[in-house]
Amino acid sequence: MAELNLNFLRFTALTILCFFIAGLQAQSERTLAFGLGLNRYGIAASFKYYKPWKQEHKILAGDLGFEIGNIQHPREVALINTTLQSSGIYKFGKINYAWAFRPTYVFRYPLSLRQDRKSIALNAVAGIGIPVAYSWPVYIRLYQQGSGASEQYTEVRYDPNIHPQNLIGGRAPFRKGIREGSFTPGVGLHSALEFSWGNYRTDVKIVTLGMRVEAYSKKLPILYINSMNKQLFSMFYLTFALGFGKN
Repeated sequence: MAELNLNFLRFTALTILCFFIAGLQAQSERTLAFGLGLNRYGIAASFKYYKPWKQEHKILAGDLGFEIGNIQHPREVALINTTLQSSGIYKFGKINYAWAFRPTYVFRYPLSLRQDRKSIALNAVAGIGIPVAYSWPVYIRLYQQGSGASEQYTEVRYDPNIHPQNLIGGRAPFRKGIREGSFTPGVGLHSALEFSWGNYRTDVKIVTLGMRVEAYSKKLPILYINSMNKQLFSMFYLTFALGFGKN
């Protein structure tokens, strides 16, 4: 398994490097944009590296996009054990966290250019990517009967089959078990409309509204009942970004 994970990392790193080389060769003057986004399955931080818009109705290739964000299952249910005084929140049946890293090669089709700082540019964009999901186990705080009056807990890997709900005092820290995870590669496609405006030629605000489809090599093991887990994810997304550079 360790060797397989290493191969996934090498493949991802090589592909990202190819994206960078292809993009840098296309044009040197570019804009950097950093943003935050929302989708059906979670939130994400994004990074865009794209060419300035020079001509309407002409396809521009070579833009680069990177995104990292969590993947939540739509059927996750947050619970709290009210029988324990110091209990925290956990999600019933959720045995793994999942986060995705999404490098993307983007094509842009300018529908209207931003002529001055009062105008708004509109672009149609589409891209292909190789998302890689990383899943690691959820740990919970399990109540242990102690000799004192205070409640005592031990952090254990969550298994709904053996851990009664009435003894669960919340989840352990998010980072617990992060080294025990595994990678799952995939492929992704997205298309969107992109609106941009700003006060200066080198200062741009970008709102992107689009649709993304991702297919992974296997189901992401987020929930304990594997039949409920998903391999194909389709979602609408909304991203707001700030850009700096040539426009």
